[in-house]
Amino acid sequence: MRYSVFLVLLFCSCTYNELVYNCEPDPQVFFDLVQPIIETKCIGCHSESSLRPAILTTFDGVIDAVNNHALRNEVVSFQMPPYGSTALSTLEIDIITNWIDCE
Repeated sequence: MRYSVFLVLLFCSCTYNELVYNCEPDPQVFFDLVQPIIETKCIGCHSESSLRPAILTTFDGVIDAVNNHALRNEVVSFQMPPYGSTALSTLEIDIITNWIDCE
């Protein structure tokens, strides 16, 4: 009985954000591994001069795309880069998703 009361109090005292693990992708890994991929495969369309929704020319811009889940979803679903552009390799997808997931 005490155990169940403890669990109820524990879950009632936590907010959703406290229960979900959020990591912060490593900036150094970004600059060493992720940025070269983005510069090669993404910047042509996702820069300040384009009308695309995500601006990927800066670390902060990429983090914005990570935080709204757009970068991961678009890469994993093969929607980006679009048809006609050079596709991301499996290794490149793994590098990006592992960085986003802090692995």
